[in-house]
Amino acid sequence: MKRAATWRFEQIWEERNRWKMQAISAAAILAIAAVDWWTKPYVSLGFLYLFPIMLLAAFLPRWAVVLLGIGCAVLSDLFSSLDPSGEAFRLGFEALALAGSGLFVSELVRNRRLTLEHQERLRVLVETSPAAIVTIDERGFIELANRSEERRVGKECRSR
Repeated sequence: MKRAATWRFEQIWEERNRWKMQAISAAAILAIAAVDWWTKPYVSLGFLYLFPIMLLAAFLPRWAVVLLGIGCAVLSDLFSSLDPSGEAFRLGFEALALAGSGLFVSELVRNRRLTLEHQERLRVLVETSPAAIVTIDERGFIELANRSEERRVGKECRSR
């Protein structure tokens, strides 16, 4: 019996979704800029630039994430109705916040990918090992047993 595929949040950042996420992010940036321009006298929507930056962070090199953060900060400041006296200071901090958030998400996604790769390598190593391998949790239940252990014991030890 085949299991139904489960959706994981990490699938957003899979390489096969690269162009789709780039298109969605570009459209979101343009939409945010248009709405921000339209609502300029009333409210600033600059914080919304965080979302497309976070979507793109896994696909772009670090320097591009920083440039994207600076570009979105400039767009946000361009349509801001705030007092222009502290503009440079505000622009600097907004660029720092947007770029920093993007770099943070980039590292989270990178670390998650590495963890999944290492888990898969370990799983393959354990399953293909000729040595009997068993892991038991603190309550005494078998968490993992490879085929060699199953042959040694004479029964299936895995839950399926």
